[in-house]
Amino acid sequence: MKFKHAKPLVLAAAAVAISAAGGAEAAVSPEKQISFLAEQAAVWGADAFYRDWQQDNGWCAVTDLDGNKRLELFFVRAVRNPVPHMNDKGSNEEKGRALVATVPITMRVRGFEVSADGKRLEELKFNYPDKIIPPNLTELREGFYNAGDKTRFYHTYTLNRVRDLGFCLYRQVISLKNGTVEVQTIGTEYGNYGLFNDVPTAEAIFDYAEDRYGKKMQEKELSDYVKAYSAGASPADFNMRWIYSEKWKKAQNTPGGVRNAFAENWKEFRWQLKKDTR
Repeated sequence: MKFKHAKPLVLAAAAVAISAAGGAEAAVSPEKQISFLAEQAAVWGADAFYRDWQQDNGWCAVTDLDGNKRLELFFVRAVRNPVPHMNDKGSNEEKGRALVATVPITMRVRGFEVSADGKRLEELKFNYPDKIIPPNLTELREGFYNAGDKTRFYHTYTLNRVRDLGFCLYRQVISLKNGTVEVQTIGTEYGNYGLFNDVPTAEAIFDYAEDRYGKKMQEKELSDYVKAYSAGASPADFNMRWIYSEKWKKAQNTPGGVRNAFAENWKEFRWQLKKDTR
């Protein structure tokens, strides 16, 4: 399935002195934050969301998406439901329907961030200025930096099944600032899954696309439109990984396993502005 001179020096020195006198706390080390995250199961792992997340074999990850040196912990799960006449042991068409049933009808996301003093775990808010489409954070692929508002942002796409055999592919931009995850849906692709009698598969067949304002366009036009969104921003070398359910279950059954899983996952996180190659 197919599935972007002296006076100033004196002032600068004075500013540093004022900052020091103000007693601003140094950032808590990542290692201490990771230990703190692992100790906060009563916050992130004691409600219905977490129980559903476990049941659906969700993913989690330790990140610093906004670059403020306060680590985040994200949980993501996919919600699925059956497709009529699906049967993974039936005819080719029924097997195709079973394959379509693996496509989520929606995502569920939750995030936390370590407080500035490293003593509290604060739940992040999610804001949807466009469509309310919970993002598939596991598909974060590209990172950028907007110097204008000093914000890091990321491109992702969220594939949701619509009704029985339809789909929507949402092209989204994610940013995190001041405890709020901004989720902008800047374009949507619409289509349906085609089934076949001779092969047990399902093919995504594109119908049309539209931008965030409802203007219809072709698939390539939307791709160009999404690229244009990042024009003027500085691209970053970005990488993150997710802790999958099998590893999570093993970590929970091992003394110190959750902290080790978080620590290993954090080592995979990378964000650095790319050098200007012009």
